[in-house]
Amino acid sequence: MKVGVVLPVYHQEREYIFECIQSMEKQTFRDYKLVIVLDGPNEETVAAIKEASKQLTIPYQIVDRKINLGISPTLNEGFQLLQDCPYLTWISSDNRHDPNFLERLVDTMDKAPKETVLVYSFYRRIDQNGTPITYTKAWYEYVEHFMTRKKEEIFQNCFIGASFLFTNDAFSKAGGYRTDFPNVQDHDFWIRLLQHGDFVLLREYIMEYRFNGRFALTTNIPPEQLTMESMASSIDVQKRIGKLPKVSVVLYAHNHVKTIDHALNSVLQQTFSDFQLVVIDDGSTDHTPDAIHLTHDSRMVPLLLNHRGKSDSIGIALEYCIGDYVLFMTGEDWLDPQALQLMVQKMDTLPSNIEMLLTNHKVWFDRQRRMIAGPIILGNLYGKVALNKTTQPYAVLYRLRSLQKNLSGVLDDQIESHFYNQHAKADHMHWMNMALYHKRMK
Repeated sequence: MKVGVVLPVYHQEREYIFECIQSMEKQTFRDYKLVIVLDGPNEETVAAIKEASKQLTIPYQIVDRKINLGISPTLNEGFQLLQDCPYLTWISSDNRHDPNFLERLVDTMDKAPKETVLVYSFYRRIDQNGTPITYTKAWYEYVEHFMTRKKEEIFQNCFIGASFLFTNDAFSKAGGYRTDFPNVQDHDFWIRLLQHGDFVLLREYIMEYRFNGRFALTTNIPPEQLTMESMASSIDVQKRIGKLPKVSVVLYAHNHVKTIDHALNSVLQQTFSDFQLVVIDDGSTDHTPDAIHLTHDSRMVPLLLNHRGKSDSIGIALEYCIGDYVLFMTGEDWLDPQALQLMVQKMDTLPSNIEMLLTNHKVWFDRQRRMIAGPIILGNLYGKVALNKTTQPYAVLYRLRSLQKNLSGVLDDQIESHFYNQHAKADHMHWMNMALYHKRMK
């Protein structure tokens, strides 16, 4: 067979199962085998699978496992039975596929450049009742913006979707599906798979993805957990392949919709490019998360969290930092274009016992979106005057290894002072007399 398809099944609605299997029976492409792996589902689901599969006229096999092991072991078990198929994919038991679903994916892969390991397509949305979710111009624009990305941006976001086909050879090289990240196994797999080749996007809508199903992962797992696990997978792969940046920028945002784009661009447009940008949204109630989500860059680590305060949020962000150095900023501020280049160059020349590089920051007063220049706060004064909202040590580059992650009891408006005071020893810091950080004040 040319294509191997795995259908993993846990608990599922009887109606969804029949719709899924019927859609696969109607495929115009027939040179495929379907392996259905039952991952310890309830009796009703097992009965529905066995009844629905009787209508199949293509080769199929049912693996009736009584123990629930999770999606990754289930997929690997299914693909193990399809080793002779050059192309592989898997489908969900609550989705529906157009008759030309496999035909279009296979044809695209056959005609793709030889380095292609994955093809994927657009998809339509249906609700829990199978009713199409309204397709507006805005929806199509969103799909186009979200799914047409550079390969490297897979580290930032899982943009592949639910319609895909990959090569068996690349599947083996990537090591199959891992159990380390059980709720984001697909994103983890795409990150590893795309280290072995390229992808091609088929700009056609050839399947229906169901939202809000009773047993769907996105229904039962909080979005925050999915976000954190997805980015943990990304960081893990970067470590494994040696994709380690020189500096980590931690950008904290909470209801900064009016200024977040400026803050993000001030980092992404730095003259020094060897950095990661850990953007942590602390449960904003405006459209700050949308602005973060719509910013494409493979160096970004977006963490969209429930509101928990600046101290706890930054503590979480530090767990995702993998640079030698760390710089903190907020979503209302911005960096000088050469800030990272000048700070990193200087830090690299300093003895290893220097844990902090102090620079200056310039204050700007925001008066109805008109910026009025304020004073330059000298970094060498941070330890000589009482720290307040104006004299916070904003323009400090830390060595990652020197930062302590236990932030319990630290007030949100004192987090920068906390880091500074922990390491503020005369022989452990160096001051560079340049204003490289711009602080916006109301």
